[in-house]
Amino acid sequence: MWSGSQQRRLALEKQILEKNFRSVRWYEPTRRGATKVDVNFNTNAGGRYTLRLYVPADWPNSCPQLAVVSSSKAMRKRNGDALPTGSGAFHTLGTVDGSHCICHFKPSTWDANNTMYLVFLKGRLWLEAFENHHKTGYDIDHYLKHM
Repeated sequence: MWSGSQQRRLALEKQILEKNFRSVRWYEPTRRGATKVDVNFNTNAGGRYTLRLYVPADWPNSCPQLAVVSSSKAMRKRNGDALPTGSGAFHTLGTVDGSHCICHFKPSTWDANNTMYLVFLKGRLWLEAFENHHKTGYDIDHYLKHM
């Protein structure tokens, strides 16, 4: 169970997300350490994706994981090779539940004032960079700089 202050913060996060995104889905919202939030995105190039934020048990004090859990485009590089799961050039950070985790904040610089909304916005930028990689062949690092 989330603490009282965490419950208030999660309620605020829910309001912000539902105000700014059309499709928000919460999974296990009352189970501390098991809560996940999905948001669907359509990119400028027409790609359809779902990003999932894994809410850490000590939210908002730790950086959440963000993964691409569904995609209209295979999660592969332009040349057809597998998208690396831990790559600075592609801003990927391993996998969770079989899906690519993407970089949005450096965990060591995470600030508890950051919101889920900001994490999802950074995820949206990653999706646009991924689509541009498929057009140009440039690594995602060409479009997104490390923070």
